[in-house]
Amino acid sequence: MCCHSLYVSLFSHRDFSLQLGLVSVVVLVLSCYLLWRFYFQSQPPTTLKGYNVLITGGSSGIGLSLAELFYLSDANVTLLARDQSKLLLAQEKLYASGRRDCQVRTLSVDLCSEFQPLKTQLEEHILSAGPVDILVHCAGYAVSRTFLDTPPDTIEGLIRTNYLSAVNVTKILLPHMLSDRTRSSRDRRIAFVCSMAGQVGIYGFAAYSASKYALRGFAEVLRMELEQSGPLVTLAFPPDTDTPGLAAENVGKPPATLEISSAGGLATPEQAAYTIFRDIVDGAFNSSYGFEGKALSWATAGLALPVSVRDVYQDNILKITLSSIAEVLVAGPLRAVGIGYALWMRRVVSRHVGRNVRSSS
Repeated sequence: MCCHSLYVSLFSHRDFSLQLGLVSVVVLVLSCYLLWRFYFQSQPPTTLKGYNVLITGGSSGIGLSLAELFYLSDANVTLLARDQSKLLLAQEKLYASGRRDCQVRTLSVDLCSEFQPLKTQLEEHILSAGPVDILVHCAGYAVSRTFLDTPPDTIEGLIRTNYLSAVNVTKILLPHMLSDRTRSSRDRRIAFVCSMAGQVGIYGFAAYSASKYALRGFAEVLRMELEQSGPLVTLAFPPDTDTPGLAAENVGKPPATLEISSAGGLATPEQAAYTIFRDIVDGAFNSSYGFEGKALSWATAGLALPVSVRDVYQDNILKITLSSIAEVLVAGPLRAVGIGYALWMRRVVSRHVGRNVRSSS
């Protein structure tokens, strides 16, 4: 009886310790989240008066919605795109908000042109409009085809528009953002609108994902290079957004790709833009939309700093510590979810590809 009682006592104590440990982990994670949510997460300022904002791809979609937010925050906005008629319509839309104390300029530019003509156009703009304080790269498009079905000129077009255009515009404007003394470099921003396809490879996005992964890598390196001096860099990963670009992308999209990408939900341009706007102004590097977006950013963080740490708080040891603890604790469960998601994607692809094989035989 004594041995049996001791056996039961030991195992009861072990079970109690395990339960206590699990409860402690849950309490710690919740505490970290609540401290971040209610103490560290700041709200964007109500005014950006005097700031000059340049947005590539600003004539429609997320770019135009971002332009509205910056304009309503008292910033001067320059919309850069290729189609002059769309630019004029976008300009009219901004002015229709009723504000007349801020300027809205348009600049018709082919971002895929050679570097030197592009440099000439942008530097002429700086001379007339003043230095750029916030540079937002929204220009881009998607073509969804399997690799074998993607023509070489389509691959080159995606790389030029989604990646090289951002590199070239940054190369031209960054020296001016660093040398101009009317505003501290750390008060300036450079933002890149990427995609969830730049976080995980998806069937049917061979060329598009490659262009977005390149943009992500460039933004991560640029952030490290500018971390001490500024401007602060933001890398945004919006979900599928209800824009004309998405409608064009869905034409000819493989059924497997359509099923996988639709699982991430659909945001309006205004919803996606507000999250990006807040994170740009706040100095955040990672900008993710919704719970799924944040979970994906945590799962694909790799060797990055804690995802929830914003650059304006880099000296706040408490936040870095709490964010690190929270991300380490959820890393294991997120890995399990990631494996499950990867297996689900492969089942989707297998089902659709198998169906195509059977129908063609």
